[in-house]
Amino acid sequence: MNNNVAHAFQVSVNNPVPVSDPAAGRLPQDAEMASTIRPPGSRPEDTPFARVFAPRSTHRRSRQSPVPFWIHNGADDTPLCSVRPVAPDVHDVLTAEGVPLARVTRRDGRLLPWPRRVRWTARLHPSSQQVTGREGTWYAWLAYVVTAPVWFLFVVCLMVYSYIDGSPDDDSFGRPSRTRWHVPGHGTVLDYRRISDTYRLEPQHLDLRLAYALAVLTTWYRER
Repeated sequence: MNNNVAHAFQVSVNNPVPVSDPAAGRLPQDAEMASTIRPPGSRPEDTPFARVFAPRSTHRRSRQSPVPFWIHNGADDTPLCSVRPVAPDVHDVLTAEGVPLARVTRRDGRLLPWPRRVRWTARLHPSSQQVTGREGTWYAWLAYVVTAPVWFLFVVCLMVYSYIDGSPDDDSFGRPSRTRWHVPGHGTVLDYRRISDTYRLEPQHLDLRLAYALAVLTTWYRER
């Protein structure tokens, strides 16, 4: 894959696979492959764009206990970057050599005292340039709020049916989450669409390593 060509990708969260030789990839001894970044529609046996490694943990990843992770090239397993938690909702993205690439900050959404969408901000080093993205478009949120009573009743019915039927399936409806990351002067550089669960990257204006790091972070946050 040419890293300078616009392309689509998906973050696939898989059952963790222990790493046979973590020292070769400069990974911790308890490292395991937690996710893959691959082309849409690819098969599990196909070579992914990248592999994501994290330390083994008996606890579910959470905002209170974030974990570092490492992203390696899928073709030759060379390190691309690492992501280290600094504080809740704050992560540093480092190059393979350990040089700061960007600091990523997540600001939570809220309804009161005024509605505010979840906001992601990546401040690039050493410049002060920022990449920003908000989860959900304003018109999707408007439709979500207007139709909330209907969805609420529907979800309650599903929960009652699930309780009676014993089905473990989760049929709840998520909040609007389409996210467009923007760079001043260049427009949208990374676009996440929930329907297809796909990211679209314009690498001419956004570093591939930072794009993959943002995609993994937002994917892991949605699963918590």
